[in-house]
Amino acid sequence: MTFVYQWLQPSQFLLTLLTTLALLTLPMFSVIARPIEMMKNNQSTFQEGTYIYGQSPQPNEIGNEYVVFEVTDGKLVGVLYMPHSEFSCFEGEIKGDELDLIVDHPYDDTTNRYSIALESVSPVASRDETMKTPLTLKGYHPLEELSPNDERMLAHCQTAF
Repeated sequence: MTFVYQWLQPSQFLLTLLTTLALLTLPMFSVIARPIEMMKNNQSTFQEGTYIYGQSPQPNEIGNEYVVFEVTDGKLVGVLYMPHSEFSCFEGEIKGDELDLIVDHPYDDTTNRYSIALESVSPVASRDETMKTPLTLKGYHPLEELSPNDERMLAHCQTAF
């Protein structure tokens, strides 16, 4: 190193050193840029359709809360309920990492804001180079199918909103 430094003038040495470092690190930036670009294209959302989640992985367990909702054009309409108890209709949307809901009070004509945190599960790649990240409700378990009572309550809430 001393030999190289003596051979080159100080400004030439600095220029050579910086050029060498740039050439060595340039390939790393293209490797890093691809995941960052894919992260920018990441879409965390619910597909259009009907969803049911429960605090219990089993349906209709007394003492546990259940959430049933339908997503249409990015908007949610649904119902919060506990088995053998009242239910509350809601409308809302996904804002950031939570469901932002306006919940209708079951006994009077008031509404309350309510939010449920979202968490993403394993991302899924798509053909258009975007990443689709399926979401789930934090603290809730996705359930397989709606009961006739779930469908009845959801239909009622859809007419209310």
